[in-house]
Amino acid sequence: MSEIIIIAAMAENRIIGRGSRLPWSISEDMRHFRKLTEGWPCIMGRKTWESLPKKPLPGRPNIVVSKTLTQGSETAVFPSLEGALEHCKDSAKVYICGGGMIYREAMEYADSIELTLIRAEYEGDAFFPEIGSSVWEEEEREDHEKFSFIRYRRRDTASAEKLIKEA
Repeated sequence: MSEIIIIAAMAENRIIGRGSRLPWSISEDMRHFRKLTEGWPCIMGRKTWESLPKKPLPGRPNIVVSKTLTQGSETAVFPSLEGALEHCKDSAKVYICGGGMIYREAMEYADSIELTLIRAEYEGDAFFPEIGSSVWEEEEREDHEKFSFIRYRRRDTASAEKLIKEA
């Protein structure tokens, strides 16, 4: 089974987007995203796919979860996150790239979260779900002046509960 990794950038007030766009532009975050995801399947919702300035994301399989989008030559389309994850089961890693609804749904499947925490608050209409300390523990942090790269790992007890729930 694949390691499922949620990758996101979030403001202090949990905002991840405004009108299908990022409310900030941080080149270091874009480089970090590219470095981590290059070569690995990237699963995203339809709105995130449509918001990409350049389609597909180069150097990685692009997979879209949508009930309305049709299969294209640039991407694979699945009507559910479960179907997209099943499609990627032979990949060692799979990245979940947004948006808000896909992140919420993916929280129960994810093994880790790669989060860029922006030290500011923004107005927006898309939010990242709560990262509960009973389920997630901070594993690594790299602080910068205006943001931090944080890796969260699912706690062992939560993993055991997840396996029991799936049985």
